[in-house]
Amino acid sequence: MWYEFLGRNNFLISLYRDMPELKNVRISEINMQDEGQIVAITFDMPVYTENPPKKWQDLGDNTVCVRVDLSAVKEISLAASSIDYKGDIEIYKDESELIVVRINGTVNALIKAEYGFVQSVTAYMKE
Repeated sequence: MWYEFLGRNNFLISLYRDMPELKNVRISEINMQDEGQIVAITFDMPVYTENPPKKWQDLGDNTVCVRVDLSAVKEISLAASSIDYKGDIEIYKDESELIVVRINGTVNALIKAEYGFVQSVTAYMKE
């Protein structure tokens, strides 16, 4: 599964009995830093967690938001056909052991990097 290719994924794994595939997810951010050497992608999980922390329950949160950081980026391409970014996200390793993030939808992206990890997992109330 996609999360296995990312470091620091323990908290995310603890939230789900069965990790969902990233199909038709809302993508809130694709951010390039350090001349494109670091790329951050922030997206909503397609379903809410079965095991939310008490704080999330108390706040009435109903959407899990994940930020994935990729560093030592070797290749990036990005195109968008809408301001409403949604798409399917695939994360895997290619034959040269680079982490590949491929997004297909109203935003299309291909990012290849040496490292990838879960930077943050948060929740919010989506109306």
